[in-house]
Amino acid sequence: MTEASTEPRLGVRPTLPTAPPTPSDPRFPPAERELALQIAEQRETDPLAGAKIGSELFYGKLLEVLQTDPAGVRAELLLAVPALLAGYACQAATWESLVVGLGYPAESVFLIAGASDGGLYPFSDPMNQLLLEDDYSVWGLVAAQARAQTDQPLPDAVDTVTHVVQTIGTPAFGHPRLPSGLTLGEDAVDVLKAAWPRFLPLLGLTCAMPEEWPTLFAFALRRSMDAVADLIAPDAASLIVIECAVPMAHLPMRPAA
Repeated sequence: MTEASTEPRLGVRPTLPTAPPTPSDPRFPPAERELALQIAEQRETDPLAGAKIGSELFYGKLLEVLQTDPAGVRAELLLAVPALLAGYACQAATWESLVVGLGYPAESVFLIAGASDGGLYPFSDPMNQLLLEDDYSVWGLVAAQARAQTDQPLPDAVDTVTHVVQTIGTPAFGHPRLPSGLTLGEDAVDVLKAAWPRFLPLLGLTCAMPEEWPTLFAFALRRSMDAVADLIAPDAASLIVIECAVPMAHLPMRPAA
């Protein structure tokens, strides 16, 4: 990583917003601002208190949204939606923490791969850390949950990453390969674009730092895996998660204005 600059070069920007409102924002009702204070107190003994409490709030709100479907809550969406959000949260958190927060040039944080479709696809070691490589990464938490529930082999995350890289710039990018018989019912990127702004304020309310955002969604995914265990086996559930999360972490950026 290069030395931080106070004026980062912004040749690109994330496509979706990355800066949530803070707990002092007047758009939060008093009860939610009080909750933020309570979380801050609990964080003194549990650094992940915000991510854990936020995951419960998110899970409840997600159920409310999915229950509006006349067909009821679909198990695959209870897994896919937080997985899509978790993947993009890795990109957003990397941007907010290193580019915005510490002032690193975007080009020193992200390797941008141009593609034939004109897309600017980001790659980043810090982003991979949040997504795949740490015990508290999205995949680390989900895989640990699945291993506790089954002795069946889990999906190969490297295979998913390879597939995503190979589909960059093609119509296949962003289309998760779900277990047989399951479908999102709509385009995964469209689902993400609808869900992210809805839940972005929750990240600002409950999390102390951007690096907690993917963890919040990963904790919610563990809750989802428990809820759908009778319908979707843990190995299949973890396949849904990894196939949804990885491409959203690489959602194309846009040229800076």
